[in-house]
Parts: sequence; C-alpha cells; structure tokens
Amino acid sequence: MTPRTPADALALTTSALLRDHDVTDLLYRIVRDSARFTGSSAAGLLVRAPNGAPELLSATSHAAVELELYQAQEREGPCVDLLTTGETVAAVGADTILHRWPTVGPAILRAGFTAVHAYPVSWRDGVLGGINLFRHDERADDTLETAAARSFADMAALVLLQPERLEQHDVADRLERALAGRVIVEQAKGVLAHRLGIDMETAYTTLVDRAAQDRSALSATARTVVEQAYLP
Repeated sequence: MTPRTPADALALTTSALLRDHDVTDLLYRIVRDSARFTGSSAAGLLVRAPNGAPELLSATSHAAVELELYQAQEREGPCVDLLTTGETVAAVGADTILHRWPTVGPAILRAGFTAVHAYPVSWRDGVLGGINLFRHDERADDTLETAAARSFADMAALVLLQPERLEQHDVADRLERALAGRVIVEQAKGVLAHRLGIDMETAYTTLVDRAAQDRSALSATARTVVEQAYLP
C-alpha cells in the first residue's frame, strides 16, 4: 500500500511497530516518507553514536548518503548543528548555505540542493539525531510540511527506542501501571465531586482542565488531588 498522506504513512509505521519488524526497514520508510510529504528531493537520518560522533542511519539516495557522511566526517552541517543545539535548522539559498557551512555547503550545492532543513529526533529532554531534508527548489518548508517533518522525526524516535520484542512479563507490567493510573484518576474524581459538590462528569472535566492548566500529566494531577485530600 502506497500512503497518500502523512497520516497514512504514520499509520502504516505504527501498525508495523505492533508486529515483528525490522528497524532498518522502518527507519528507511520514515526517511523516504519525510522527503515525499515535504516536497524534498532527498533525505537522511543522522544520529549521535554512543561515542558522541554523528553517524548515518538511513538515506533516500546515494547523494544523501554522501552528504550525511561528509557532515559526520567534517563535524559541520545542518544535522551537526542540530545535534549541538537541539533546534530545527533551516537554510534556504546558496549564499545562506555557503555562509553557514563553508566546508560542507559547497558539497550541498554541487549536489544540486538549494534548500536544506533538519528536524530533531528527540527523546524526553535530549536529542538522538535529526532528519535532514534536501530540496532542489529554493524555498522553506511551509506550515504543513514542517508539521509532517516533525511527526516523522518523532516516529523515528519511537522506532529507535521501541523494543523489537517485549516479553510477556513486560507487557503485563505496563498494563498494570496503566491500570494504576486509571484507578488514581477515579479516586481523584471522587475527591473533587465530594469537595466541590459536583457530579462525577463535572469532576472529570475539572480534573482534565486542571491538568491542562498546570501542564501536568492527568495521572500526576489526579495523584496530587488525592494526596491533598489526606492533608490536615
């Protein structure tokens, strides 16, 4: 099945994650789809190796492979900048590319690319790597393309860190933690309903709104509500 939209592509990758899968194949699909749905001509995935050096994981073409390896060798380029700052990188136009990367920039232009973007593959507070998008036409990513690229980068992080196989006891442990979260939410609803004199539906809405306002996880907010109920 050929995905027609970014949502289709992400859904196919998500489905593959739920079955036995090959990490290399899934990463290639993500890199390929990130190029396809952002109108880019090529893409590559560079990550930070355990020794701290940038390493190539996947690319859509030989040209992209060479550019990613050159970045890793020279420790210069969009993905190298991204690994340093953790921020999205964008450079459009020959002058901008040459000014920003005097060593790697000429190679990018010789390959026929006049715009380059890099999106972080993040995990919690750190950056694992970046998806590098190369474009022949001289323009920046628009809002939809940026959103798509970030979604593919997030999916790449999940593929990298999701175990290829979970033992049954691990599955049971995760389900148990999820159920514990549901129980604490139910307890917090009861506390709010009693203290505020409201019905359970309103109590649940109040809890959800409080979590959003505090920028906190729902279970964490629920746990705070329950703990406060036992304070003198």
